[in-house]
Amino acid sequence: MSDASERKMFKHSGTALLFRGILAVLFGLLVASLPVATVFGLVFVFGVFALVDGLTNVAHYFYDPSRHSGWTMVGGFISIAAGLVALAWPGITAAALGILIGLWALVLGLSEIVFAFAARNSVNGWGVWLLTGLVTAVFGLFVLVNPGFGFLGVVGLLAAFSVVAGLLLIVCGVKMRRGASSSFMYAH
Repeated sequence: MSDASERKMFKHSGTALLFRGILAVLFGLLVASLPVATVFGLVFVFGVFALVDGLTNVAHYFYDPSRHSGWTMVGGFISIAAGLVALAWPGITAAALGILIGLWALVLGLSEIVFAFAARNSVNGWGVWLLTGLVTAVFGLFVLVNPGFGFLGVVGLLAAFSVVAGLLLIVCGVKMRRGASSSFMYAH
């Protein structure tokens, strides 16, 4: 892979991570501000977030599939499926919100862990990506193991998870964009 194409890949990947991170932080802040009475609002917001996150992941993969892992697309399709389920069946989703969010976060986190290990030889910030995957997977396991702790617990955990994971994605995106810029500066 040439230096120019590597810089371009890191810059575009960093931008995608920044977008996903900002979206996750905004989602977390919105979830924290919703009152308990708006369960269906949360289901709708979660559905839209998961759908947009998934579409962003899939679009990121198709931008240049030769340079991206298939796990990027798998995570995207998982998010799209979770979003569609939430939007198509909000009543059922409200009743099973914890399980849906737990499964989504667990599988998404595992796919991010696999991708981080696959990228460890070519991405400087792969450790932050790995941490993002671990935080996501642990959150998913916690929600699946403790489904009875109530909706407020799910709301609080979802808000905290989204903000933490979003901040980690932003840090990883900034590192990737800086790496692309600094390697360009050193190459010339």
